[in-house]
Amino acid sequence: MGVTAADFDNDGDEDILVTNLRREGCTLLRNNGAGVFTDVSSEFGLGPATFLFTGFGAEFFDYDNDGRLDLFICNGAVTILEALRGAPYPFGQRNQLFHNEGGKFREVSALAGELAEVSRGAAFGDIDNDGDIDIVISNNNGPARLLLNEAGRGAHWLEVHLEGVRANRQGIGARVGVFSKGAKPVWRRAHSDGSYCSASPASVHFGLGREAKLEAIEVLWPDGSRERWTDVGPDRRVMLRQGTGKSVQ
Repeated sequence: MGVTAADFDNDGDEDILVTNLRREGCTLLRNNGAGVFTDVSSEFGLGPATFLFTGFGAEFFDYDNDGRLDLFICNGAVTILEALRGAPYPFGQRNQLFHNEGGKFREVSALAGELAEVSRGAAFGDIDNDGDIDIVISNNNGPARLLLNEAGRGAHWLEVHLEGVRANRQGIGARVGVFSKGAKPVWRRAHSDGSYCSASPASVHFGLGREAKLEAIEVLWPDGSRERWTDVGPDRRVMLRQGTGKSVQ
């Protein structure tokens, strides 16, 4: 149904999540960096938790800005659910939010506010410009939903907008790395794809945790060039134009 790719384990390469039909569970494929993907759905707690749902739109995003990518999946059946038989539209299922604990995803849907609808598409971005990622959901036989995120407050963040010159205008496909003192770099990809029948802003969002010690941002552009910027700080939006950073070989 839906598919998304991101580096959920912060090891420098992108992993893949695929949502599936009811009684299949979603599939989490972990990248070993050498072109081999391993199914770790059960190991990370997603297989059993999603087994009874039909998943559609999905995305890895850092909802609480702690530096680890969490996961949202919107659900909705395509065949009649026996528990809802006789209802006008018997396909509603609750959407799911999972917190990345480091070695496992923990479902926190009940804490976030559950919605049981027939959800399909989901797009992600900072709608209210408060430094955390919000969600827009499209539903079958129902209204669109705007979910405003209030969980990211209190943690630092950075949002990077790219302007390609030799690369495409939005820098789609570029890899953006944040370098912080005493920590390994965290890499994210500029993209608007993923989820299901949806598109999101191509800006790149980083949760930086409670202590932000930013040293630099690097961008590996789609044309293969690489640049570095050091005059950056947390809790802001920055526009990085290709050709204005220091070239990195």
